[in-house]
Amino acid sequence: MARAERRARADRDPLQVNLRRLVRLLLLLVIVPTFLLTGLALAMLATRQKVLDLIFGLILLAFAASVVAGGVLIAILAGRGARIAQLQSTFLSRMSHELRTPLAGIQLHAQILEATVHDDAARESARAIARETARLTELVDRLLRWREVRKRTHLYRTRPVHPGEIVEQVRRDLGESAPLEVRLRGPLPPVIADPEAIAEAIRNLVHNALKYAPGETPRLDVRRLGRSVVFAVSDRGPGLPPGTARERLFEPFVRRVDRSRPDPGGSGVGLAIARQIVRAHGGRLAAMARPGGGSRFVILLPARGDH
Repeated sequence: MARAERRARADRDPLQVNLRRLVRLLLLLVIVPTFLLTGLALAMLATRQKVLDLIFGLILLAFAASVVAGGVLIAILAGRGARIAQLQSTFLSRMSHELRTPLAGIQLHAQILEATVHDDAARESARAIARETARLTELVDRLLRWREVRKRTHLYRTRPVHPGEIVEQVRRDLGESAPLEVRLRGPLPPVIADPEAIAEAIRNLVHNALKYAPGETPRLDVRRLGRSVVFAVSDRGPGLPPGTARERLFEPFVRRVDRSRPDPGGSGVGLAIARQIVRAHGGRLAAMARPGGGSRFVILLPARGDH
């Protein structure tokens, strides 16, 4: 029963599944051949026909012992990492759910206070409370959404959809408050996707562009590239960090803060949610520098029939 529960938890968490695969790969490719070498070394030590065989057998035995010890240590650390990741994910999920009710109450009372008080300072304080509560509520919702899309059991309503329909969904979701320049280039093939989910991923990229390049209009280019359809969101913000730090932008709770600019704020999970959604559709999400300054985030989705 306990084993079935552990397997069910692992199936829900991709991190634990990857760690289990790592341990199995280690067993197949490292530990099993090492045990064979250990048997060979023991056989050579037992015969002891030559001094060279004895020395070679001792070397093999020492190598086998070190590899087995390292494999066991990696397996222990992988198991602990999976348990810690599960505890962190469970804590975030439960705390986020618990925070939603009191936050809704605080926001409601702040709105009542703003409508009833007549003092300008008190009214401004009530507005500040409502504004900060809304920001915290958005953060909680983002954490819950990130936890939801990470589950292997999360279902997407995929169907053949034209990229133009996804673009229209993005425009509807953004509304009039978020400007967006759209360019549809050439005839576009349909993709197999959940239009609302892909629109959410693109919307996260657009919000990210607006956050780091305030006052400017980000651009969404949609075109075909080989067997893929490309959705590219470009901005004129501070650009991307160099080297390996660029890949860390897609990790949860990682934000890029340029010291020469004000802190844009945010939860740091928007890009992580976008990448998880795109990967679930068999696509890729990458970041690159934009010629002339700024950044470009590119979603590549397989065209219909090329999954």
